[in-house]
Amino acid sequence: MFATQLNFSDEITNQIQANLQACGETFEEFVQQAVAHELQRRKANDLKSFFDGLQPLESFADVDPVAYVDDIRSNSRLIND
Repeated sequence: MFATQLNFSDEITNQIQANLQACGETFEEFVQQAVAHELQRRKANDLKSFFDGLQPLESFADVDPVAYVDDIRSNSRLIND
């Protein structure tokens, strides 16, 4: 378990307290969920960046991806039967 001290502005503290009263959560639960949510959000962005940065293999550099997939689908026994 990791312990730390956090300092919030009065405005943020008031918003957190109002949220906690409405939800019946503890401050610790709120912070743990907020951190977990942010880590998941960043993970999704990292994955998107990864796929955005992918480049085709040299052997596929001149291949139209839509035409390639359409050709494979047109020869599929599962799709065409």
